[in-house]
Amino acid sequence: MKAITTPFKRWWEDQRDRHLFILGTISFFSFSMVMWAIVFFFFLSGAQDPDLEHLLTWTWGGLFIGFTVLIFVGPEFIHYQGQWSFLMETLRSTSRPELGRQRKEAEEAATLLGSVWTSRLKAHYIEHGLAKGRASAAVDDSGVPEDLLINWWRTDDSRLSRMIDADLFREPWLNRSLGTVGLLTSILQLCNMSFGIVRNAAEERVNTLIIWDWLNGERIDSVPAPYFDDISGWLLLLLSVFILWASFPASGERPEPTESHMEEE
Repeated sequence: MKAITTPFKRWWEDQRDRHLFILGTISFFSFSMVMWAIVFFFFLSGAQDPDLEHLLTWTWGGLFIGFTVLIFVGPEFIHYQGQWSFLMETLRSTSRPELGRQRKEAEEAATLLGSVWTSRLKAHYIEHGLAKGRASAAVDDSGVPEDLLINWWRTDDSRLSRMIDADLFREPWLNRSLGTVGLLTSILQLCNMSFGIVRNAAEERVNTLIIWDWLNGERIDSVPAPYFDDISGWLLLLLSVFILWASFPASGERPEPTESHMEEE
């Protein structure tokens, strides 16, 4: 048994900078499988519906695997996520007394999360006079997988806010909402075009909804999937992908308003 577990332990230790991302990904998919099983059995009556019989075995398997994985991985992910949240609060803090009081706990959290976070914490302490050295030299230029989500979640300078110069589009909550809508719409429309999301005459959910006909209230608004000739469907897909793309942080420094523009305001 030791010969089997030793290589895995060595690999896991080598992935320390990715522990949070790996645990979060596994927990997300496991939770999704459990939630699908709940919807399948309690809301879709999948155990009694003959049309869903082909999904019954897969759903039971997903429920068993997802629940089992969550028992072991879930608590570990919650612990890592709690340490990450604490470390993020520390990195946002500018109070030297508070940083000093929480230094031991912050360093333990950074050590748990990996070398990238340890470097970022050290640079933060140097910047606020709690450690010696140069902040620029202490920063680790390498990133971690969760940086993409972190930067998107807290940005107030999205690509869309650069296109539409209004304070409303610099609100993080609006940006998150638009990005989430764009992602969900993209996934739903891809499923619609590839597999179908509406029922046919036989009550089988295998038809592709034609967006333009549906919006105009046409009688025939779906065709058997897969169907990729719907121009309105492609427009919806491209629009949703664009909204998702535009919700991510813009590159470079935000241009300062010109003097003439400031005088007009």
